[in-house]
Amino acid sequence: MTTEALATTATPSTEAADTPSTGTPSAGAAPGESSPAGTTLTDVAPAASSAHAGAAAAAADRAFAFRPVDAEADAETLHRWIATEHARFWGMPDATVEEIGAEYARLAASPHHRALVAETEAGPAFLAEVYDPRHSQLAGQYVWRPGDTGLHLLLPEPDGAAVPGFSQAAMEAAVEHVFADPAAARIVVEPDARNTAVHALNSRVGFRPAGRVDLPEHDGEPAKRALLSFLERKDFARATGRPSTIAAHLDPARWQAAHRHVLAKALGEFAHERLLEPERVAPAARETGTERAVYRVRAASDGVVHEYRFAATRHLLNHWRVDPDSLEHLEDGEPAGVDAQEFVVSFRGPLGLSAAQLPVYIEELGSTLASHCYKQLHSDATAVELAAGTGDPIADFQRLEAAMTEGHPCFVANNGRLGLGAQDYLEYAPETGAAAALEWVGLHASRAKYSAVAGLDHRTLLRDELGAATLARFDAAVAAAVAGTGLDPEEFLYLPVHPWQWEHRLAVTFAPDVATRHLVHLGASEDLYQPQQSIRTFFNRSRPERHYVKTALSVVNMGFLRGLSAKYMESTPAINEWLEELVGSDAELHERRVELLREVAAVGYTNPLYAAATDESSAHRKMLAALWRESPVERLGDGERPATMASLLHVDGRGRSLAAALIRRSGLDAASWLECYLDAYLVPLVHCLAKYNLVFMPHGENIILVLRDGVPDRMLMKDLAEEVAVVDAGGEARVELPEQVARIRAEVPADQHVLSIFTDVFDCFFRFLAPLLAEEGLIRESEFWGVVGERLRAYRERNPDLAGRFDELGLFADEFALSCLNRLQLRNNRQMLDLGDQAGGLIYAGTLENPIAG
Repeated sequence: MTTEALATTATPSTEAADTPSTGTPSAGAAPGESSPAGTTLTDVAPAASSAHAGAAAAAADRAFAFRPVDAEADAETLHRWIATEHARFWGMPDATVEEIGAEYARLAASPHHRALVAETEAGPAFLAEVYDPRHSQLAGQYVWRPGDTGLHLLLPEPDGAAVPGFSQAAMEAAVEHVFADPAAARIVVEPDARNTAVHALNSRVGFRPAGRVDLPEHDGEPAKRALLSFLERKDFARATGRPSTIAAHLDPARWQAAHRHVLAKALGEFAHERLLEPERVAPAARETGTERAVYRVRAASDGVVHEYRFAATRHLLNHWRVDPDSLEHLEDGEPAGVDAQEFVVSFRGPLGLSAAQLPVYIEELGSTLASHCYKQLHSDATAVELAAGTGDPIADFQRLEAAMTEGHPCFVANNGRLGLGAQDYLEYAPETGAAAALEWVGLHASRAKYSAVAGLDHRTLLRDELGAATLARFDAAVAAAVAGTGLDPEEFLYLPVHPWQWEHRLAVTFAPDVATRHLVHLGASEDLYQPQQSIRTFFNRSRPERHYVKTALSVVNMGFLRGLSAKYMESTPAINEWLEELVGSDAELHERRVELLREVAAVGYTNPLYAAATDESSAHRKMLAALWRESPVERLGDGERPATMASLLHVDGRGRSLAAALIRRSGLDAASWLECYLDAYLVPLVHCLAKYNLVFMPHGENIILVLRDGVPDRMLMKDLAEEVAVVDAGGEARVELPEQVARIRAEVPADQHVLSIFTDVFDCFFRFLAPLLAEEGLIRESEFWGVVGERLRAYRERNPDLAGRFDELGLFADEFALSCLNRLQLRNNRQMLDLGDQAGGLIYAGTLENPIAG
């Protein structure tokens, strides 16, 4: 039997008094709630009296040292600790010395398990085991997230009087040892549910119970019922009075690597948008058929001349790939540090940053740098591993969401998230893979409106999303809250809100509504949700078949405050119904098997004071709204796997892209793989534009590719109502819009219609994808674009009735206007565009040569 069989945490001497606790604590239970009243923990001493005195001293000064178990040398000590009735939860009461030695020799060979002896000057004191929950009985039993670390702890039976403070000191020392690794974001334990004494010890150092779980047999370990508990860094610090380590991912080495990464991207994207004109200094060797040369940019700031030199390769569409390791910074000719934030300050003139914009942009860069430090630690899966998956398509889908390291490929400051604190980051940033319960509020119908697709009433939606028991709990909460106010509890609508939004905005900004009970906080629902790359959208990890939830989040990120307009929510379902009917009746889209993940219901709340005091663009009108979007789970067939299209651009720590790994896994040559991808993605977009003047915002996060054996087979489109538009010019109307859908019609000059393809697809996605595939030797850039042109011509030939309109679009024109995203953010990083006139606010910087021209 393995040492993991029933092992979890400390096994104190009072276990004889243990009794099973009653009830199952909820995900939000306070520390210790799972332990029965009256359960106490008596401190214990180590097994050997000679070590006992030293351990007692260690209890006072925490002077424990950890070393790996030596299976041969430690076998007798481990046998004395483990093969006892005292350690019955360890699962080896009858093991021999030889059996225990063999077991720990086996564990020493595992890359997923570390057995450690904690010792003092007097000798061994206790045993700790640190393990990866993904390779244990916990695999698949809870929502794992990057940085989760399992801990087992065995405190030996004392042979004399108990030493006050020993078990607490030992537990704290073990936790400190785990958290000394900045990659350990959260500690997971699964003590036997009957071991109530250890539950009390766990709670004293900050563990929070998450509920009982029945663990299956695993690697020779018997099944058991356990109490799953988690320990966050913040809770450990609060429980023990230690300094916070929630920013453990920030250290000098990772910080410098982050600066080089972000500055390399900044130089490349600012050069692409012609904010900078790098001067070629010297050529270097050719790499993957593309010349690599050394360039420099210079600017004077506060009497100092700053010069940055770097090696880069240049690609089609004026794309620059800058080598981060090549970066050099000179101040008045003298070497200086490489600092992305300092670079922005020094080059604020060429970048056009105003005095008002500069500090906010520096802050956004700081947040982006910090997130990159976190990603260096936790995005450790290789592209090959991500492409292969685990066999669980939904778990793999969400693993990809958390694994991506770059964010938006064009924006330099793409992880700003101004407003989130350090702990908020760990709980709600998509790259942490965290899963959170959403808060719910009740809204009086006099200030709120529910809209939905035909046949979906509010109560039906709530029962499906919450379950009858939770819905009844919310009903009771509303009834109790409004008693005596004159408000009718039957007139309330319910909606989920982002936990940060409730705490930091709604409970403060909407305090009058809370006080008058027009807004009632209902608490959290049972399901756990994982934040997606769009940060305010959540995927249900507890019940993946349930809807996505998109919430308002008053956080500044990539040029916008990420709210949701209550007014827009009113027409959202109608727009989705209209799109569904159009897509479902179109023969070309049917052949391509395009599907929409509809936004089927929405609720928006209007505060009368803010409505009277502001115009429709005000952030105060976008603080309280939510929508429900269909899950992709029900759309998947056997052998199909969803993957956000953004993941194609993901590059792992070894410099390998997921797109290249998928191509190799598919067994197809790159050109054939691209044909499948383009037919699934690009061709439907061009068709919608040519036939209906219908444009989407088809960036990577808005498209879910459905893969089969690593090949893109079809696409699911999402984020529709806020992103879709019917672009007309001079009164031209290629499609009629119902009155409820009319807001998506936009007057855009005819020659700009095609920019929805040139900018959003060619420049903002293919520009990055083509060099990635070329760099790995799969296909040359010219061949990549040749396949793009060929698939568009094939579409034209297949649809002769649209050939005239296709030609009018000018997809094969010699050049197209360069629309600049970073220039927008540098101009106003709080409101890049007027959402009512997005086309009118764009910034152009010359033209780009069309890689499929001719």
